[in-house]
Amino acid sequence: MNDVLGLALLVVYIVGIVGLAAAITWAVIKIFPTERKPKNPDKQESSHPPASTDGSGGGKLFRKSKRAAT
Repeated sequence: MNDVLGLALLVVYIVGIVGLAAAITWAVIKIFPTERKPKNPDKQESSHPPASTDGSGGGKLFRKSKRAAT
């Protein structure tokens, strides 16, 4: 009987912790909602490097191999 009671209390404890975390998350989202669209969107910056000027389209990340030129 002790084992069954211990397992039941463990389940109640786990459900309580998960429920508390869910309640805190719900409260934070209700208190501090995020805007769907910013009022003044900043200029979108690309995470890609700019295209190279030599027309290869490879950007500045990789230089041309000296062997490829010969």
